[in-house]
Amino acid sequence: MTSLLVCGAINWDISCFVERLPVPGEEITIKNITRVSGGTGGNIAVAAARILGAKEVALIGALGEDDIARHQIAALEDEGVITESIVQIEGEESGQAYILVDQAGQNVIASRVGANARLNREHLNKAQVRQQLQECRGIVITDPNLEVAEELINLARRRDVPVLWDPGILISSNQKVLQALTREVEVIFLNETEASALLGTGELNKNLQKLKELGFGNHTVLKLGVEGAVMLDSASGKVTEVPALPLKKLRLNVISTVGCGDVFAGVFAAYHVTGSSLEQSLIMASVAAGLNATRPETRGSPNRTNLEAVVNHSQKLGFVLWERKLSKI
Repeated sequence: MTSLLVCGAINWDISCFVERLPVPGEEITIKNITRVSGGTGGNIAVAAARILGAKEVALIGALGEDDIARHQIAALEDEGVITESIVQIEGEESGQAYILVDQAGQNVIASRVGANARLNREHLNKAQVRQQLQECRGIVITDPNLEVAEELINLARRRDVPVLWDPGILISSNQKVLQALTREVEVIFLNETEASALLGTGELNKNLQKLKELGFGNHTVLKLGVEGAVMLDSASGKVTEVPALPLKKLRLNVISTVGCGDVFAGVFAAYHVTGSSLEQSLIMASVAAGLNATRPETRGSPNRTNLEAVVNHSQKLGFVLWERKLSKI
């Protein structure tokens, strides 16, 4: 039975590890190359499956009819992800991402969207997708095209299924349409750049004010990288902050930040559909994303047992959640 339904991109990640990112026109030396499964949809589904278990997470996405597709489906099934709703598009190549990662873990990504762009509303009418929509307790939407995202949000609303949305690259499309759609979801995930693009500001107090002006009654989660994460409730003015994982105290180092935002969303959603509070989901997501940054692979998220052990240990080291209320918004 599907507990969580995920819709988003599936890419083949070619990660090149370098000492530093090049400036325009500069050639640099690559120290190491990895070729692994990635893509926001695939990454979120795997991160959630490692928490919820096999056959609890289903993925809606598109691949080509090529060798990459076969590798991708096999990798997802090995992780326990249900792949029945992944469509293979004739004449298209599977999505690919070319990533430069410096020694501080920062990255630059160039993507070949490929078959991902061909996912459409018709695919949502397939019997297996409809069945998964009936069964699931939550939906995570990442970066399908806007018509697919809109249709999924509408279908979820009719079935009273909570939606968590990480719009990512869709932010640059149509701000007014996105603002209208985000009012219909329970949780929206944004990084600092996306928050500025969608809300017109990157300042916390102004973000809350803008959310209230737009009539948002949901929760907005800001992924702040090394500064942790913040959850905003514009209706009450409540701000919930969680710091970044104390890696030095845990004797861990950042290797790559690729995929950390996806792990954050997947783990947050997994705990949310099991009945955890939004605050607890935020803690688990932040720790999982921090652990992912200490791994070279895109999908370096922990399983539930390891994650909860690190959370318990980190809390003894001062890793705590802070809540406050802004009265003037």
